[in-house]
Amino acid sequence: MSHRKLAKISLTAGAVVAALIATSAPAAASNYLPVELPMTTTGAHGPGCAGDVWGVGNVYPDGDVPGTVDLQLKGWLKVFNIPAPWCTLSPTVHWRNLETGATGQATTTLGAWQPFFWSAPVVGNLRLVTGPGQVEFTLTTDLPHSPSVTSFRVY
Repeated sequence: MSHRKLAKISLTAGAVVAALIATSAPAAASNYLPVELPMTTTGAHGPGCAGDVWGVGNVYPDGDVPGTVDLQLKGWLKVFNIPAPWCTLSPTVHWRNLETGATGQATTTLGAWQPFFWSAPVVGNLRLVTGPGQVEFTLTTDLPHSPSVTSFRVY
């Protein structure tokens, strides 16, 4: 194949690819709003264990995932302020939709796997289908803990 013919094919292919890119619709990005569940200080299972648990997550006002909250519960489970691999906890998020009256709860397990040198909180993921509206969330544990209640709009 001659260089001239190869150049024409390359130029044509390049023009076709450029036209496809120019006419394609941009990818729709999922819009979300960050939400937080306040920190609660709690005991934890295991000798000498205690810690802090909180939640961060997203709600979706554009309707991608209507009536849903994605939460990541995070916890520092320690003994004398040092992360301890034997500490565990099962936090529960209770929710109540203040507009529809719907209620629910979800639990996850934190801990029992991080090494002593671990420098990040242990995590557990929850997806709560609360339905749209103003929703009240209460973060609890099965051990003594400080109150953690908040509310925000779910779309």
